[in-house]
Amino acid sequence: MVQLLCSNKVYEKLKQELSKHHIEMKPDSSLVLVEQGYAIPSDKLCIVFDAIDYMDVVKLLVSGVRADLQAMSTITGLSENKFAVIAPQDVLYLEAAPEGIMAYTAMNRYTVKETLQYYENMWVAKGFIRINKSQLVNLLHVKEIIPWFNSRYVLRMNNNMELEVSKVFSKKLRHTLNI
Repeated sequence: MVQLLCSNKVYEKLKQELSKHHIEMKPDSSLVLVEQGYAIPSDKLCIVFDAIDYMDVVKLLVSGVRADLQAMSTITGLSENKFAVIAPQDVLYLEAAPEGIMAYTAMNRYTVKETLQYYENMWVAKGFIRINKSQLVNLLHVKEIIPWFNSRYVLRMNNNMELEVSKVFSKKLRHTLNI
């Protein structure tokens, strides 16, 4: 449960996102999400955020609230007409492909449900980061980060696969890895 202190526009966006993750909003909650510029309650635990970064607050809450649930610990993927249960640490990267969302492991590739945005929100605490509009990578499987032209990077994975980080997502990668 959380309380929201923010503009009406941000309130509606947060309400929608939080409801997707079954996080209730209550005015008497001990946790308050406060948009920068609004009064911070002194008697409650507060998370202050900039309006443009409201999705980061959702990610923070979801990663904390859902971290202990088994459903978030594994996914079910389909490959060669067989289902497999896959742990996040076994996933090298996820990719939006014409056939749907694909999860790549060292041995196989699987079609999975949900969206990249869903996995980005759920697995941010597990070391996954968006590197371009169609790929989400598990940083634990990155062997090398190669600077590329135009402020971009190429990630060489443990299996020697190379994935390109777009210019838009390079800043977030640098910030995340402190490079």
